[in-house]
Amino acid sequence: MQKPGYGTPQDPYGTPQPGWHGGGAPGGYGYPGAQQPGPGYGGTGTPPSPAPSTGPAMWAHLGALLTVTAGTMMCCGLGALFGWIFPLSVRGNDRHRHDPYIRHHATQAVNFGITQAVMAALGAVLYFASAFIFAAAADTDAQRNSSGLAVPLLTVIVIFGGYALSGVICAVIGTVKATRGELWTYPRLIAWPLSKG
Repeated sequence: MQKPGYGTPQDPYGTPQPGWHGGGAPGGYGYPGAQQPGPGYGGTGTPPSPAPSTGPAMWAHLGALLTVTAGTMMCCGLGALFGWIFPLSVRGNDRHRHDPYIRHHATQAVNFGITQAVMAALGAVLYFASAFIFAAAADTDAQRNSSGLAVPLLTVIVIFGGYALSGVICAVIGTVKATRGELWTYPRLIAWPLSKG
């Protein structure tokens, strides 16, 4: 009588287990046609799921964030209009085209960049329109030189400044999530889902 685990699998009472045909592949699982697990598979016979490509996914968010923030600071606000270009190049790269993890994060970053561009253009239009309307409505030079213009301009600056700050925070969160290998989607107010993965 063989001990369990040394040839035929048996229960403690010495009877062969159902489905045991003996033979099989040498070192295999004991049934006809059993496949030997490959190296690195952990003995399960199925390949491990590949780790997500966190580098390009992280750079998609970080590229959009740096273009929007640093580009805005260096180029008189023009950087906010071009935050979608870098993540679009990451998503369209031949190496990343078939990686769903990179495509998800790059698409989220593209949507973030496009939304920031639209909101920056809208903020600029509202800023200059409020200044023009106030200047046109003022009757005298004294009214034009008064601080009444500061109220609509400051309102536009505060609203769009708060929006830009929340966008920066969400982009940082997206960068961290991409680095950790987690899927994440921007809130719809910050990144309109214009582009689909």
